[in-house]
Amino acid sequence: MKTGEITCFQPLLETVVDQAGVVVTSDALHTRRAHATYLLGRRAHCIVIVKGNQKSSTSSPKPFPGRTS
Repeated sequence: MKTGEITCFQPLLETVVDQAGVVVTSDALHTRRAHATYLLGRRAHCIVIVKGNQKSSTSSPKPFPGRTS
């Protein structure tokens, strides 16, 4: 398995015991449903960047987890 920024996202955040109410920001690389689902499952908040060229993320019929707008 390759390791890198994407694969280390969740293991790194596992070191934060209580994520409830914590705000996690990330760049466009981490705009992934799995990352948002993980954070929301830990009761954390996430702010992510969605680039305009990622049409599947900005106009998808399946909303991004936790999306409010």
